[in-house]
Amino acid sequence: MDATVTKTLADAVHELERRSCAEVVIEIRARSGSYAHADARFASIVAFLGLLLLLFSPWTFAAVWVAIDVALFWLLGLFISRKSDGVRRLVTTRREQLAQARLVASAAFHDRGVANTLAETGVLVYLSLLERHIELLADRGVLQAVPALEWNRLIAAAQTNRADTATLLDIVRALTPLLETHLPSREGDTDELCNVPVFVSE
Repeated sequence: MDATVTKTLADAVHELERRSCAEVVIEIRARSGSYAHADARFASIVAFLGLLLLLFSPWTFAAVWVAIDVALFWLLGLFISRKSDGVRRLVTTRREQLAQARLVASAAFHDRGVANTLAETGVLVYLSLLERHIELLADRGVLQAVPALEWNRLIAAAQTNRADTATLLDIVRALTPLLETHLPSREGDTDELCNVPVFVSE
């Protein structure tokens, strides 16, 4: 990830935590999962199209070459899908993508320690690039302090805007006055979690 973007996001998190007692973690993933099922799905489509091409070709092929060529088409499809998030996005439904992103975001909420802050004021801002989806997860202390209507409005805005790093910055900046109002900074607050965004490429 670009160093300038990383610093801008980290500075925004630092400012939020200076003005409130919340602990915010940003995680950006290239994709939420391996998408092996999408690779196999696309490879099967390519193999089937290759088989149709062989069957309706004006040329004659020995049966053994048909089997070999179909296998080669399948491997070609697998290679293409593994190299292209666009292909993976094309052969998976939006429902599958959202379910995968939400599953991994929930795991990250615990893995990054967001669920283990002393005052239960952790917030995870999660972006998955392949799925083009943002998840905003908060611990019990935040959900109890912030009115549900205001919190849900922020989530709706996050998920209807373009899912990129610029939107992440907008979310953190929108969180700052909201959390400052309902979870103001207190004497003795410590910075429990890293402010630098976590980027996971695999």
